[in-house]
Amino acid sequence: MRLKTKRKGIYPKHNKSRTHNKPIERIDAPAIMVYPMSMHIGAPAKPIVEVGSTVKVGTLLGEAQGFISANIHSSVSGEVISIEDREVISGVITCLIVKNDGQYTEEPPYPEAGEDVTPELVPELIRRAGIAGMGGATFPTDVKMRPSKDGKIDTIILNGAECEPYSTSDFRTMVEYAGEIIEGVRVIDGVFNVDKVYIGIEDNATEAGDVLREAAAGYDKIEIKVLESKYPQGSEKQLIENCTGRQVPSGGLPADVGCIVSNVGTFQAIYRAVRLGKPMVERVTTITGTPIVDPKNLLVRIGTPIDDLIDICGGFQEAPRKVLHGGPMMGKTIKDGSIPISKGTTHITFLTAAEVDEEERIDCIRCSECLNVCPVSLQPILISNAYERGDIEKAEQLGAMDCIECGNCSFICPSKIPLLDNIRKSKTAIKQNKKAV
Repeated sequence: MRLKTKRKGIYPKHNKSRTHNKPIERIDAPAIMVYPMSMHIGAPAKPIVEVGSTVKVGTLLGEAQGFISANIHSSVSGEVISIEDREVISGVITCLIVKNDGQYTEEPPYPEAGEDVTPELVPELIRRAGIAGMGGATFPTDVKMRPSKDGKIDTIILNGAECEPYSTSDFRTMVEYAGEIIEGVRVIDGVFNVDKVYIGIEDNATEAGDVLREAAAGYDKIEIKVLESKYPQGSEKQLIENCTGRQVPSGGLPADVGCIVSNVGTFQAIYRAVRLGKPMVERVTTITGTPIVDPKNLLVRIGTPIDDLIDICGGFQEAPRKVLHGGPMMGKTIKDGSIPISKGTTHITFLTAAEVDEEERIDCIRCSECLNVCPVSLQPILISNAYERGDIEKAEQLGAMDCIECGNCSFICPSKIPLLDNIRKSKTAIKQNKKAV
């Protein structure tokens, strides 16, 4: 008898071919820029400029509040013309609106930055630069990069396993900025003095591995790990296990098994902050999807409204039915083109009506596919059922908080049950219950 084995992943179509070989294009910013005070996990930044203030590229607009937070900087020079609440990806957030003067006058670099920065100063420069994880999670990077008294970090892992369909922003960053990425690794290695550095890439991006290998020549700690193109290969816990064989415990962190994991673009930003004294004001973003005439990989100034990028990519060849901040697996639906590119915007995906045609939900057929594809060994249907009957305590007992929200369960479900949506809602309810205690 042939038994089912746990796949811990799925194989969606990559849909990367239209931008895979397109070099990154640097573009100018539009006349009006929008800066949400929360582009990161944690407490929103506090605005420290007023309407009428003149700003430069790199001017601090919002100051981090608390340990888990991040600074927000202007990516253009010009004038603050409004401070208002707007709906963005993370909800209704206070936003600073800046009128771009087109001059791109820059603040001077951080005077402490350079080749001789002490290890103790590195996390402070990262925090000052406002760096948050650029793979989409947006966790404030300085928190990860502070040595802990409780245990030694012996392994650095660079996440270049760009498993979300459509996105090629990480791939192009690795190909075109490999030297800066490796220098960012050296900066963090100087803080922790690790034994090993892994760079995880998927087997559909081996060109990036070749370029990174060349950039790291003579740096013996680095090993390129070529992994199967499987979703969610780039999830933090999956990547740690596949690179090191270690398993992060339930409720644990990578540091619990001696690892630091960050996106390849984040390491480039670290290099720019620590060596060049530059804050995080731009990122590579893929604008793609069937409706787009000319999909591109763009170097976009943070705060650029999405609408302004559509014309740069030739407009639409057919009207999109759905627009996603991210991709079809973990992306969030965008209903307003004025929402800006933020620190975690890896790609914007436009889908046709045929690509998002939704089938009607039916009862669970007990196929167990959601269990087979869950990368963290949860039982998604049971958590979903618990949520739908209002048993939030049971959802927590079943491990809802360990869900990495990859979307595999919803993708594979033949009954079209909104498993991911229900698990997300159960996690929100669990957090609310804990706050109320």
